[in-house]
This record gives sequence, C-alpha cells and structure tokens, in this order.
Amino acid sequence: MKVEILNCEKIKEGYIIKLNDGNGPFYIDGKGGQLGDRGTLGESNVLEVKDGSIITDKEVPLGEQEYTIDMERRKDIACQHTAQHLFSALAYNDYQLNTVGFRMAEEYTTVDLDSNTISEETITELENKANEIIRKAIELKIYTLNHEEALKIEGLRKAIKDKVTGDVRFVEIPEIDLGACAGFHVENTKDIKLFKILSHEKIKGNYTRFFFIAGDRAIKDYAFKHELSKELCHIFSCKDYEILTMLNKSLEEKKKTETEMKMIASEFAELLGEKLMREAEEINGYKFVIYTGDKVTVQYLPRYIAPEDYILITGSEDSYSIISNKINCKEFLKELTSFNANIKGGGNQIKGNFKGKISKEELKKQLETFLNKL
Repeated sequence: MKVEILNCEKIKEGYIIKLNDGNGPFYIDGKGGQLGDRGTLGESNVLEVKDGSIITDKEVPLGEQEYTIDMERRKDIACQHTAQHLFSALAYNDYQLNTVGFRMAEEYTTVDLDSNTISEETITELENKANEIIRKAIELKIYTLNHEEALKIEGLRKAIKDKVTGDVRFVEIPEIDLGACAGFHVENTKDIKLFKILSHEKIKGNYTRFFFIAGDRAIKDYAFKHELSKELCHIFSCKDYEILTMLNKSLEEKKKTETEMKMIASEFAELLGEKLMREAEEINGYKFVIYTGDKVTVQYLPRYIAPEDYILITGSEDSYSIISNKINCKEFLKELTSFNANIKGGGNQIKGNFKGKISKEELKKQLETFLNKL
C-alpha cells in the first residue's frame, strides 16, 4: 500500500509530513477523544497523526512511499472505545448520568460523568454490569446514513452535533446504546474481554472522572498485580488476604522504630553538642563548630549548641545549615555563594541554608576569611 508524500520538513519533534490527501489512511490523534494510528511511512515510524499532517521520526523522501498501519494498536483502541460507549450508556440508562468528557490515553481511558455524589455501590454496579454485557457477546451494528436520514434517528444517547455535515456513521450496541461515532470499535462485546475501573476522582464542575482499562490492557494489569501480590506474600510470609494487615503492622513497627531512633538521636546530639563545644575552634574571638553527619543528628544538634555563644554549621548529603547570633548569617552566605558557583542558598541574620558540594576544610577557610574581616 502506498501514499504520496508532498512535503517533508524538519521540526523539533521530528519531521512533519504532508500527504496528497490530508491524513490518508491514518486516523487523527484526539479526534473524538480517541488515540490516533501508528505505523510506518517509508523507512520512518509514525509518531503522531495531526489534522492535515503526520509526524515521523525520520525524513521521508517525496513521492510515493509504502506505508503500514499498526493493526494491533487499532484493535486495542477499538476495545477501549467500545468499552467507553458501554460504560457511558450504562451510566446514562441506569443512573441518569451524562458523559461530559472522554479522553483515551496510552495507559488508560477517562470518562467524566456529571455528578460528584456517585456512591461506591453504584461504581461497583457499573463495572459488574459492563462485564455482564461483555459476557453476553452482543454483536454491534455499525452503519452509515445520509445526513437527512441520520437526523430522523431516535434513541440517540447524545444528539448529533450541528457542525456534523454529510453522511453520519452510527455505532449501535443493540438494546444498550446508539450513537454517532467515526472511531474504531469491536465487532462484538465479547471482544472487549474485560472491563476494569482503576480509580475515580472528583473534578471541577461537580463532575466525577473515571479511569478505566479494557481488553488486553486489563488482562495485563491483572497479571502484573497478581505477580505483585505474590511477591508481597513472599516478603511478608502471608496469604494474599493478609497483605494489608501485614503492611499496616510493618508501618506501625517502622513508625515506632523511627520514634525510638529520634529519641536516641536527640540524646546523642546532646552528648555530641557538649563534646563539640569543648573542642570548638576560635578565630578573632568567634567560637565555631562545623559538623557533618547523619541527617537525624544534624536535625537535633542546634538544640544543644547555644547560638549566642557559637557559630554552628551543620551538614548532611550536600545540604547545610548555619545558625548564630554572633555574626550576620545572611552576609556570610552571600559571600560564600559569590565565591563558590556550585553553592546555592540564603537566609536571614541569625540562620540560613545552603546546598552544594564543599569540603569541611573549604567551609572552614571561607568562614575564616569572613571572620577576619569583622
């Protein structure tokens, strides 16, 4: 199969291709909320299909070129799209909820319903009903009518938009849904295989947004989560229904351990503070302590070294703090950052923070230079 390339231009994302007939056989990304086609043009891969152009990863020679379309992707898109029609129809038919938004992504599909008070019971019912219809293996009806005939069709879930002209394509799930749609769809509801709501959230406009997957996406998601469950069972040495109990137990133990470690760190910091004050160095009458160590100890140390008597600089993993009533910390940091391009930070007169790679010796030298000016 071939298409005619009229123009190929280099852009930031790759190359923008113009065909002699718009998008040719490639479906546009985002049209009707659906994902677009992928495939090849000559030796290049199709990255995106825009309205009137195609983005590829390589330059494509002008003239006739062979093309391919990823039909497995189309099958997946068809599955997600029909699942959306099914979900929206059930929400409308059984719960009087209107679909006000739809977007298909590579990982999931979202549908926005016009209520933010949908109960968990209703959500479970919607998912179960969708899977029940999938199992019924209902054959879809897909047909096209001229515009005049299309406007006479009754029972549409959504009215045909005024901007639609010419022939209209309809997708019907008998006794479930009927709507105008130009997108990809399965032939039978059984082709959807499985429908799973991943999550939902309230959004602006008093709406609820649902995230779902269907078909092989849902099966792969189940397989992944099954393996994850098996791994957690192995880690916790428990059954799958005990995972949450074991996880909560582990988190409680972690919290208890962290509390105990903080108490120990505080006690250690107090003893360390006494030692550091005894061993403090002095320049021009200014006593100072520079300490680098673990994050928890560094956090507690300022409690036990008086800022009115000492200049305290503490650091952990390239993050530092300074605190003192003896000097203007803001001015010191200003000088420190001006002499060291890799140091960033700031603060006020009595304390500040800075980040960057600097050795204890370099830090001491910078402090000494600053104090000698006072």
